[in-house]
Amino acid sequence: MFLNKNRTGSLFWFIDVRKYQIIGRKTSKAVLVSSFVFFLIVCVSSTFPVAYAQKAIILNFDDDWKGQLTYAAPILEKYGFNATFFVTTGCLTYQNSSFCNNAGGNSSMTWDDIKVLAEMGHDIQSHGVSHKDLTTVSAADLEYEIGQSKQSLLEHGYNSTIFSSPYASGEGNSTITNVIAKYYELGRRGYAPLVYLDSTDRYSLPVWVDYNLQAMYRDNSTMIFNAFVESINSQTQYNTNGTINAIPIIVIHNVDYKNNSSNASNIAPQWLDSTIDVNLFEQEMKYLYDNGFKVLTMSDLGYNQTSNSLYIKN
Repeated sequence: MFLNKNRTGSLFWFIDVRKYQIIGRKTSKAVLVSSFVFFLIVCVSSTFPVAYAQKAIILNFDDDWKGQLTYAAPILEKYGFNATFFVTTGCLTYQNSSFCNNAGGNSSMTWDDIKVLAEMGHDIQSHGVSHKDLTTVSAADLEYEIGQSKQSLLEHGYNSTIFSSPYASGEGNSTITNVIAKYYELGRRGYAPLVYLDSTDRYSLPVWVDYNLQAMYRDNSTMIFNAFVESINSQTQYNTNGTINAIPIIVIHNVDYKNNSSNASNIAPQWLDSTIDVNLFEQEMKYLYDNGFKVLTMSDLGYNQTSNSLYIKN
């Protein structure tokens, strides 16, 4: 059940910690609101609006795979979810290995594809020009990868305010931080199951990915699904008293048929660990929907310069 944010002032809220649910009382009437979950865990220092429940995720897609549009987008639309798509601008233009961290060619999205995603309500943000590890490039190339990707997005009508470092590299690197801060409000770097809103560096928001799970349990979707559920629910120990203090950012790359499916595509071995099976992806999205998780985009995050903390926008 979704609540009208404008009426929360007339409600009294308390938490049933055992079930991770929020119960609202208005006069003598009790309303049970199912919890919401985010795919990325971020902690918030200020009070999170009580219109949201205690579980939420931020859902991200990286690396311009065509399967994100072909398979993932219809599933997201089915459940009413929006996500953030971090795009590599050179890959969208050329669809080749010089710019792409995917199989290239027809496996890559184009600018026209990104337009379709944006029109569906999804968030478009920057992932560099050519998906280079920023810890290995010259000062000039660092400026180009971070600044030119923003400019290219602007030229196509997207004002990117968040930069995602390829390979999540450069966490804590002050040189990279300074260039990101020159062009963007937030940055995504590093790996961790949760982001803590009151203490995480706004230019080093860490992410959770399922590479290792895909490698370990390649054809065992049940094991991958169970690990996913455990990970996204880990935030509940931090989110109490009606406040979101931690939230996961979940990153997905290729979405395609595999796992011995009759519709299985011919996925090259080097891309199997970055590919989630379409049926498993739908199972995960259905779990979020059925269990009342609130799915956010990166643009739902803001930064309070007075308190030096992240917050979730209303």
